[in-house]
Order: sequence, then C-alpha cells, then structure tokens
Amino acid sequence: MATALTQCWYTRIHSPERQRHRNADGSTGSVCRHCHEPIVSWDRSGWALARGFDVSRLAATASGRFLTLYDSAGDFVLHRYAVAHLPDEDAVDAFKQRLRDEYGIDDPDSTLELRDSAPVAKRARINRGGPDIRRSA
Repeated sequence: MATALTQCWYTRIHSPERQRHRNADGSTGSVCRHCHEPIVSWDRSGWALARGFDVSRLAATASGRFLTLYDSAGDFVLHRYAVAHLPDEDAVDAFKQRLRDEYGIDDPDSTLELRDSAPVAKRARINRGGPDIRRSA
C-alpha cells in the first residue's frame, strides 16, 4: 500500500489556508493547505506546526534580545547571538552587518536569514531615540 506525502513533508514549508485567526497570545493561526495540520505564525511570513514546543518563541519571550542566524531551506537555527553587551543600537546594526558579510546573507543564492528578536516597533523607537508615535493601519 503506497502513501502519498504532502508538499510540506518534503519542503518543511507550511502554507496557510485562506481562513486565519488571531490567537490570544498574539500569534496568527491557520491550517496548512497541504497537510491540514494546525499551524502558527508570529510574523505572518514563516509558519510552524502549532502542536509541540516552540523553542524560538520561548527564547524570544524569556530571555534578552538576540540575533538568530536561520537557514530557511533546512528550517533550522544555526546560531544565536546575544546583543545585551552592545552599548547602543548603532553597535547592534554594525554587528548585524558584520554577520551579514561573514555569512554571505545578502548573496542572491543564500538561504540564510538574520532575525532580530526585538519587536519592529521597539527597534524603530530605539533608532529614532523617542517613543513610537506611528499610527497603526
């Protein structure tokens, strides 16, 4: 008896169905259109299975700020870099650029991403040196 395997089994990339919902913890939930399993996203760009233990989300909420070197093709974390020791946002930006250069993240064929655990609004507020006054659309 043959078993058909879904696209996400091979690629490890889950695609949400059209219907999505907001979870109480701020994440977005849906069902994978290929394997029909519940999936969750924190940024609406990367989706993971909703069952189980999300180590990346736990680290982001339980520890200080860090940068994550992530391989999107293999769907795994290569390295996490703490940035609490850096004096200001300019130093963090310089460190990010050094990592981008060292790992070739900006190369067109690269599957590596550099993710920052600080929320986007917080990074914008830090960069401007004041409270975040943008209106949400």
